[in-house]
Amino acid sequence: VKVSKTNIDLARQATTCLVEKAPMLEEYFSIKFEKRQVQTVQKKAIRTLFLTGLPVLLDGHSPQPHALPIFLLRLATEVNWKEEQPCFEGICRELASFYAEAPSDNTAFLEMEQDDSNNNNGKGNMELVGEKAKRYIQHILFPGISFLLVPTKQNFSDGAMLKLANLTSLYKVFERC
Repeated sequence: VKVSKTNIDLARQATTCLVEKAPMLEEYFSIKFEKRQVQTVQKKAIRTLFLTGLPVLLDGHSPQPHALPIFLLRLATEVNWKEEQPCFEGICRELASFYAEAPSDNTAFLEMEQDDSNNNNGKGNMELVGEKAKRYIQHILFPGISFLLVPTKQNFSDGAMLKLANLTSLYKVFERC
């Protein structure tokens, strides 16, 4: 694979940035890096940076491995490392973006099912969410959201969230029955 000099320079700059910020990333965000000496095919020793730890944001949920390179690049290039508040917000934003992609395989979110009772001219039913994804959403995401999400008052006032029911009020209604 041919790699341009620009890409090599960008990778070096990103690696240098992550090496400099590694202690802070580990302490505050559980993002752990290790520097190791690695032997190349030509028996040349080079220093390499390895990502060895990521935070567990939700039990049972892991970020997608294919998104790791862009996460590391954006972590190094898109975060404002000069000011504290924007720095922490930027790291949180990049972590959120990295973890936000739901796990998928070729059949998880798009399944084609043949429905024999409704022939539909042989086209079958197109399901946008497959059974594997439904189980994941039902057993991992929804419980995590219901347990961990603490919405702000602004979320309700700007329409981002809507209160559908109040559990204590529902209990009172059922107690009367």
